[in-house]
Amino acid sequence: MLLLAIAMLGIASISPDRPYLILGLSLVVGASISILVREAIAPSPQTRMTQLTALLLLFISLYGFADLIYTL
Repeated sequence: MLLLAIAMLGIASISPDRPYLILGLSLVVGASISILVREAIAPSPQTRMTQLTALLLLFISLYGFADLIYTL
């Protein structure tokens, strides 16, 4: 899911179409929430780092959505 999000955000940086950016950001939100739920159910040995990375991705993508809404 993160690889698909990276691909969509890469396409969005090349072409100015907003649907790619919206789809990429929504995929990042979904992947981040999925990672956080997975870590809550079955913690891995490096739980803290994984949770911090997922939260960072979530905040960045939500900021991207806020910026996108502001520019529309």
